[in-house]
Amino acid sequence: MRSTSARLTLLFASISGILLAVFAASLYVWVEQGLAATLERELGLQFALFQERFTAESGGTGEELLGELRSFLGTSAAAAEIRRKDGTVLYRSPGFSEQLPGYHYRRGRLRAVSGETFDADFAIPDTAHREQLRQLRLYYGLFCVPGLGISALIGYFLARRALRPVEEIRRQAERITRMNLSERVPLPSSSDEIHDLARTFNEMLDRLEAAVDDLRNLAADAAHELRTPLANLRAEIDTAVQEPHSPEEHEQVLMSVADEVARMTRIVSDLFTLARMDLRQHALEKRRIDLRPLLEEARETWSAAAERRRIQILLEGAEAPIQGDPSAVARIFMNLVENAVKYNKEGGRVTLSLRRDPDSVRVSVADTGIGIEPEHLPKLFRRFYRTDKARSRETGGAGLGLAIAKSFTEALGGRIQVESAPDVGTTFTLVFPPVAD
Repeated sequence: MRSTSARLTLLFASISGILLAVFAASLYVWVEQGLAATLERELGLQFALFQERFTAESGGTGEELLGELRSFLGTSAAAAEIRRKDGTVLYRSPGFSEQLPGYHYRRGRLRAVSGETFDADFAIPDTAHREQLRQLRLYYGLFCVPGLGISALIGYFLARRALRPVEEIRRQAERITRMNLSERVPLPSSSDEIHDLARTFNEMLDRLEAAVDDLRNLAADAAHELRTPLANLRAEIDTAVQEPHSPEEHEQVLMSVADEVARMTRIVSDLFTLARMDLRQHALEKRRIDLRPLLEEARETWSAAAERRRIQILLEGAEAPIQGDPSAVARIFMNLVENAVKYNKEGGRVTLSLRRDPDSVRVSVADTGIGIEPEHLPKLFRRFYRTDKARSRETGGAGLGLAIAKSFTEALGGRIQVESAPDVGTTFTLVFPPVAD
């Protein structure tokens, strides 16, 4: 049975049937025992009256006694057999036997006025008792079986109603393809498990849409990034081949070609690094390292470019060790310091700060540059993403540095945050788990 509604209906009907059967059986036993107790009390009362009548009439003649007994038994619809001590029968109702069907029996003693005792079997009809039980069984047949069917229909209706939001989610999910990943399943108005399921499904679609968008844009962005250096290469080579040049001019062409090749090599290398990070194939070393020397190295690397634009690079904070890969952390710092210098203002400042908290190690790279518009911040760590003002190709970047920094940081168990205001500056903050001293 593949239908969940049918399975739930069967389960509901089975439980209802079991509960109904237990209730019906319990009620039947209780009624039967109650009727049996009532019949037993009535039998005792009738036998006591029979004993009194026998004792009262035993002083007369035998015919008179038998006539009184027949009259009493005929009035009460009872039957009896009276025996003397020697086993001879004094009186027996017509057709009486211990196996007489439809009667409830009791055995006792009768005492005559003379003191003589007799053995007696006394019986009263139990037809009314049996009739009431028969009517109860008929009631079960007329009402319980249809009631079970009605409960199954109610269970099916409730199951269908409860699963209707799931069916709507399924139908909407069938309509969603990679061409319309922006659509979402409807959220039920009730705050229950179905609402949580729909919300979780939509969150999964958000992640899937972002991943598919990245895949769609990757090839186009990579081709776009490589197209410019390839066009420059072809132009330089065509010019060198078609026109005569002096050795100095050929040297300039080769230097330009080398620059373009280096740019393409860097783009391909960055893409390869990101691909290996995505596939968990980039093995990072985990050992105790101090972050301050790596920050000092990044400052020294970019100090010449900063001096040309009168930008100060300040380093604050004491040693702060973490468990990490020195080359990965150094690349993170290089990318962040490079951006802080490139997109800073003339005569600006870059502040590198280290802070060790009880539960984390924080590294901040803050600049007084042009800043980033708020709408660009959520997309800043996407591959090939550039803001209109701060990520132009003229600066030499391909838009992969921050994506690599984020991937390395998360692979080391940390996280990266960014705060920025236009014309005020940008601050990148790295948070790493600490290590014990």
